[in-house]
Amino acid sequence: MRSGLLSDLVGSGYELFLEGDRIRYRYLKPGEPPETVKPLLDELKRHKSEVVKILRMGGSIAPPRKAGQRSAETASWPREVQPLVDWFMTLGTPTEPFHLGEHRRIVAPEKFFRSLRLDIEAGPEGPRGRHGIVIQDLTALKKLLN
Repeated sequence: MRSGLLSDLVGSGYELFLEGDRIRYRYLKPGEPPETVKPLLDELKRHKSEVVKILRMGGSIAPPRKAGQRSAETASWPREVQPLVDWFMTLGTPTEPFHLGEHRRIVAPEKFFRSLRLDIEAGPEGPRGRHGIVIQDLTALKKLLN
């Protein structure tokens, strides 16, 4: 796989993420994606195993958001969950490892918090939001820190 493939797709406005072993991608810009991305998507499919390995290491890959910009999905959390989301987004990142439940130790809090923020930005229809895992993590964190 050529080194610039994923950055070319992200630069074209795509978010890439995994659902199990399946690569998913979503066009985030308004309108239809340009025809020039079809060869990039074909190349992505040809190098699936390499891309899966990369996404497993980093979670998802998406175009950067401008400071203070919230995605449409972020604003669409259910009203009863939004205070929990807002609470988390104001937290600082802990530096020491901690337990997030009886059998779950977070050894890299910076990575965990960064990943959770990306999940929140993906909204309730994101890969982890759909299954309620984001809300479970937020609830466990709130219990731990209060």
